[in-house]
Amino acid sequence: MRNRLRIVTIVLIAAALFYSCDTSLDGDLNENQPPKTSLTVDNIQVDEESRLSSRIDISWWGDDPDGYIVGYEYAISDTSEGNWTFTTQTDSTFILPISPGEETDDVLFAVRAIDNEDLKDPVGASVEFPLRNTDPVTEFNSLELPPDTTYSLFSFGWSIDDPDGLQTLQRTEIAINDTTNGWTEIPIEADDQDEFFVSFDITDASQSEATAQVFLGRSFRETDITVDGFIPDGENTFYVRTVDLAQAQSETLEFDWYIKRQSSNILILNDDASSTSIENLNYHMSQLESLGFNFDVVDISDGVGLEGGIVPLSESFSSVINPTLNRALAKWDHIYHFSNNLNRNINYGQEIFEVFFEDGGTLFTNALISRDANRTDDPLYNFLAISDFVPVNPEEAEDGFIIENGAEVTSMHDAPDLIYNGGFSSRIWPFNSVPGSIELYEADLSKRLVFGQKEYSGPSTIAVLNPERNVLFFGIDLTDLQVKDNSGQDISPLLEELLINRLGFSQQ
Repeated sequence: MRNRLRIVTIVLIAAALFYSCDTSLDGDLNENQPPKTSLTVDNIQVDEESRLSSRIDISWWGDDPDGYIVGYEYAISDTSEGNWTFTTQTDSTFILPISPGEETDDVLFAVRAIDNEDLKDPVGASVEFPLRNTDPVTEFNSLELPPDTTYSLFSFGWSIDDPDGLQTLQRTEIAINDTTNGWTEIPIEADDQDEFFVSFDITDASQSEATAQVFLGRSFRETDITVDGFIPDGENTFYVRTVDLAQAQSETLEFDWYIKRQSSNILILNDDASSTSIENLNYHMSQLESLGFNFDVVDISDGVGLEGGIVPLSESFSSVINPTLNRALAKWDHIYHFSNNLNRNINYGQEIFEVFFEDGGTLFTNALISRDANRTDDPLYNFLAISDFVPVNPEEAEDGFIIENGAEVTSMHDAPDLIYNGGFSSRIWPFNSVPGSIELYEADLSKRLVFGQKEYSGPSTIAVLNPERNVLFFGIDLTDLQVKDNSGQDISPLLEELLINRLGFSQQ
């Protein structure tokens, strides 16, 4: 009993003590302490010649005595409120702005930490960077420049750079023939854009000074930019330079070339590299003139094929096939091409005439058929209406085909018959045409043997119009032909049939 009373008494005393105690806490809560910010570099001492580039790697960190850091704000030059930028990074590369027109400048960079209660370092950390601006650089892309002479469409390619970083570049700009009357800006469309390809299309070359519309990139993207001051039928100078944010300019580059005024919708391409190239050109021009045609002329007879191979694309053409050469050739409605050899520029026809054909152009090409029939990868198979060249049998000592002086070249349709008068027997190669084409002429051929010759009675087609009716190939040099029963070299009746009746050549 005594033990039970003792336990009850202890419980009552404990309960009384519990209910009589004040359980509240007294004292003041500690206020949030601001974070502190530090820069890896807080002072820079250099002489004038050792000033830094405006492209700077900067790093920093923060500490908070009673919490943790959630981010930072930085400001460049202007530290007034509203000019700070938030980041969670602790380092970055900055392009610090040098004042426009100044070669050197001291640029302030400031940063402040922010803690988990959104309290900012009231002091922060800052450093002034002593900077020297570096001039930008402009360079022509040598494979993207016009040839020595162009007509009304041409392109230029160039690249830009700046040791301070591409982000410091403000603009690249061009001028034509005169830099004192202002420059035309070409837009820099992305921070990392350092390559430019710009095409110019003169819309009206009849004036003494002409205006060109500007197209951008290999996609030939149309713009509302125009450039004045081009001189048709005269020497022209293209200027280009680049300007950075500090208004420093690169060296001004210059390129000189000649612009010819287009006078016709018919273009002659002289692809004859023989010793009589000029005489042959005069002959072809006289035949077109006899039909009443005016024309423009481009000489593409340069270049030699290695070991009898195909010649490089003529240097008279732009080396940029798409878009420049394609669109330049499409300026004409009809093209008259002649050559002394099939291993020349006609092999690039499928590439260079793409837009020309899309715009409804028609092409006449005249070249002696001197092709090796054993080639299976011949690019002409994809362009002319030729499925293959007729093979020979080397086991019987056959070595190709010949046409003799005085042999007939017979029309396979309603066209004038012809006589070959090219002198000694000439090597020539007949072909099979593709389905849907129109075979226009065949020749009286013989098999050429290692010793002598023999009769030949197989396919002898030497002229064909393709299924699309926009490419006509004639495989004997026209200068070696005359119209049957006519004297002299007047072949205008033949050309009237081929050019006007078959290809629709007409003068604007």
